[in-house]
Amino acid sequence: MRILHICDQNWVGMANAFVDAHRRHGHEARLVTLCECVNELEEDICLHLPLLKGTSLHLAMKGVMNRFHGGRAKYEHSTEGVPEWRPRSRWEAAFFRWREEVLWKRRIERAIREHQLGEFDVYHLESGVGFYRDARFLRQMRTRGKRIVCYYLGTDLRDRGVIPAVRELSDLNLTCEWDHLALDPDLIYFFIPFDVTKYEFREPPTDKLRIVHAPRNRSIKGTERVIETIERLRRHIDLEFDLVEGVRHEEAIRRKRRANLLIDQVDPDEVTTGYGMNSLEALSMGVPALTSMTPSYRDFLGDHPFLLATSDTLEERLAELARNPAVLAAHARRGREWVERVHGADRIVEGIYQKYRELGWLDSEGGWVAGA
Repeated sequence: MRILHICDQNWVGMANAFVDAHRRHGHEARLVTLCECVNELEEDICLHLPLLKGTSLHLAMKGVMNRFHGGRAKYEHSTEGVPEWRPRSRWEAAFFRWREEVLWKRRIERAIREHQLGEFDVYHLESGVGFYRDARFLRQMRTRGKRIVCYYLGTDLRDRGVIPAVRELSDLNLTCEWDHLALDPDLIYFFIPFDVTKYEFREPPTDKLRIVHAPRNRSIKGTERVIETIERLRRHIDLEFDLVEGVRHEEAIRRKRRANLLIDQVDPDEVTTGYGMNSLEALSMGVPALTSMTPSYRDFLGDHPFLLATSDTLEERLAELARNPAVLAAHARRGREWVERVHGADRIVEGIYQKYRELGWLDSEGGWVAGA
């Protein structure tokens, strides 16, 4: 089986975990990113397309459009209730057409030719994004009997919604976000794939509480509440605090490794589960993770290694750990084992292959069924 993963930017390395796991299972897998990411995670085929989410020029233009339209983009609901992306005006629609036709098309088509991107069996789209919003490339692939899988993660389904032209062609729709199941009943849930072997486990230091907090979005992570709580504690408790922001992934990992507690987030809203790649990296290295968790997801998760707190209990919880940081060692050992057992990338792709077999795409020995 030949599998092509496509994502706009490799924000957290999830696509790498998928590709590596596919290869370990004997399949051919490649990753195409539309633009390099500031985190500088490993790339495979990068198209270096301009004006993509997160780049400085895109953010400036998006700010102008949001002011023009009176605020941040919100999705529209289809008759089935699934969030859908629609241009908010003819000006926004014109921007996307201009970006794809004038700035992107030549690079995309050259990459398709040079890397033979039309010769894969499965196209796995992170966040349900292909090369074009009108899904012209994917439509060509469908006419040739290829299979298309949309994999929704992060905030894209919440804030943007599905891209209708892409969704119409999708054969299978997956997610690693618990709340997405309420937004789209057709989604199938899998845990985030993660490879613990890339992270060396070490017993955490137990001399004093050493806290790290590494938000990519301060508002989602409750960073201001975390900082306020730490400042109050420091008046009477000896502890270390490292706020990791705006650095390369390699640097973020190095600084997280020095800690004995990661604060992921406090008081998530009703749509977040409380942890993601940030916590999985920490747990794999032997750094316990403290977070808030929605009741529904906590019930679904069952036994887990997380330390839990809310903004109301965070100060008391940290003070307790500061008085006895040695208790973190037991949490550290339990955390890595849990990540490997629940989030192991090999286990996750095997579950996805089972879905492929149910759909008749794979035979009993894991071979691709041509024209399935």
